[in-house]
Amino acid sequence: MSSIKSYKPGRKWFKTIVCKVVMVILGRAFQVFSRHDHEIKNEIAAWPEGFTLELNVLPFGPRLLILKEDGKIRTVGEIDEKPELSVNFKNIESAFLILTPLMGVPRGFAEHRFIVIGDVAKAMAFTRCLNRILAYLYPDFLCRNLMRRIPEINFMKRMSKRLYFYTIGIVTGS
Repeated sequence: MSSIKSYKPGRKWFKTIVCKVVMVILGRAFQVFSRHDHEIKNEIAAWPEGFTLELNVLPFGPRLLILKEDGKIRTVGEIDEKPELSVNFKNIESAFLILTPLMGVPRGFAEHRFIVIGDVAKAMAFTRCLNRILAYLYPDFLCRNLMRRIPEINFMKRMSKRLYFYTIGIVTGS
């Protein structure tokens, strides 16, 4: 009789690290562009004070918490209460596809790759903000695959804010 060995599946360490890095950059981008873009400011103004948003990879993946405090957005490490809006990616594979520019949010939603818990209107406002942020971060040929419509932003404004974010904003978060 031969003995059957049981193998434990390996952790996807590379995809986990990439998702962590992208979440940090996305959190910083949300902080910076919520202060410097009027459309994002208007979307965030409708959120109540103390509003918390969570991006989480199930079951034990990276996590990003965003908090609205004093009319500004900032990322936080932990909070005591349950967040008002939670976007949970079902696994690291789904998070990797959506967080890197391989799959857009509409297609990920259509393929049931994440779960939204909370107010749908606030989730749509977050999606509009995210589309605008991605339009600043990525060039047009990547944005065409990520979203249905690329937000109308002046080319020089987009380039200047992109340069500001990649030089100063990513380091300071302001």
